[in-house]
Amino acid sequence: MNGRKLRILHCADLHLDSPFYGISDISPSLGSFLRKASFTAFENAVSHAIASKTDFFLVSGDIYDGEDRSVRAQVFFLEQLKRLSDAGIPSFIAAGNHDPLSGWEADRDLPPLAVRFGPDVGSSPLVTSDGKRVGTIHGYSFPVRNVEENIALRFAQRRGEGVNIAMLHCNAGGRKGHENYAPCSLDDLKSAGMDYWALGHVHTAEILCRTPLIAYPGIIQGRHVRESGEKGVYEVVLTMPSGSLPVSAAAEFVPCDAVRWRSEQLSISGMDRDEDFFQALDGLKEEARNDAGGRPVILRVSLSGRGRVNELLRRPGFLRGPGGLMDTLNTQEAERPDFVHTVGISDTTAPALDLEFLSAGEHFVGDFLKEVRSFTKRGDLRGGMMDILRERGLLEKIRQSGDVLERIESLSEDEVGELLDRCVFSTLSGLLEGETGL
Repeated sequence: MNGRKLRILHCADLHLDSPFYGISDISPSLGSFLRKASFTAFENAVSHAIASKTDFFLVSGDIYDGEDRSVRAQVFFLEQLKRLSDAGIPSFIAAGNHDPLSGWEADRDLPPLAVRFGPDVGSSPLVTSDGKRVGTIHGYSFPVRNVEENIALRFAQRRGEGVNIAMLHCNAGGRKGHENYAPCSLDDLKSAGMDYWALGHVHTAEILCRTPLIAYPGIIQGRHVRESGEKGVYEVVLTMPSGSLPVSAAAEFVPCDAVRWRSEQLSISGMDRDEDFFQALDGLKEEARNDAGGRPVILRVSLSGRGRVNELLRRPGFLRGPGGLMDTLNTQEAERPDFVHTVGISDTTAPALDLEFLSAGEHFVGDFLKEVRSFTKRGDLRGGMMDILRERGLLEKIRQSGDVLERIESLSEDEVGELLDRCVFSTLSGLLEGETGL
């Protein structure tokens, strides 16, 4: 048994049957696809576990989106647990605040190899498909939605022989944007003596600690623009202790999402023709499509900057409405399995600036542009930037922040020039806001 590797798939926050937010005026076919997305993502995770011959499958809370869970979601979840059980993979479930034990569910049996923890911290043996006990798993299910106690403290002194895994739905370290249920500190988790903490509740995948390994896999399927980027599970490999060597752990993120949210910024600065804008928008869509690895994408675009394209965007009905830009973009994508569906285009662009005219003026904007021109004529933009940081006492502060200074020093002259151009236009936008006499 010494040195044996155990493969564990850890997921959380399935939110089965959860609606997608911020989607309106979509086609019936797309609406149906999105309603199935959370189910598809979990099915993908189970399929990956079976294909990779996972030893144990963990679900750390929020299986459902609410206490009054739908029949469809309950039936589907049990079907997936049965797939795991039929493949000889034990599964362990710890309920969270969205699916507490007090919520309604049909009185049905779990599959033979499935275990759900109760309202007290419980322990269950970890037994592999060849009948060998390799350790112990500990877990806790929320009895009700609002659990404000530090449950992590209850896991202390529970360690057994072999590998020890703990499952808990909690807010570790007081993460903002998440309700403070079962609050605990990182030290509380580390001091419990576990080899792996399989957490749930936070919707962004994150490794909190490497030794012992403590992780949030994040939500398995993004539901709105604030849950953008790839979503999935952690595949964890635990190496059994060998001689004097302790248990070692490593985690790899595995995307399982069925559709991906993405937000993009597109500046019209420097675009001389309408064609430049259309090509940039097509490029942005293709980049989103490629990054998603064949998955569909729900895209939001924010337009910014100053330039001639602003005149195009100001045309009545150009962005929205029948035959407008969004309508055209989505019609082109309708039949593609890897579609990029645009659900919003926000426009904060402004007309082009006549810098020559503005710099010749006797006003603050003119003085600002004269200073910028004087700075650029000196040459050595990178050196000039470092001089400014040094004169203002910022260089030493940056030096204390680790790799930030290294990144600044690695910038090329062209990259510094590009940053300067962005700063100039950003500053001018602020200076000219509401001004009509320049």
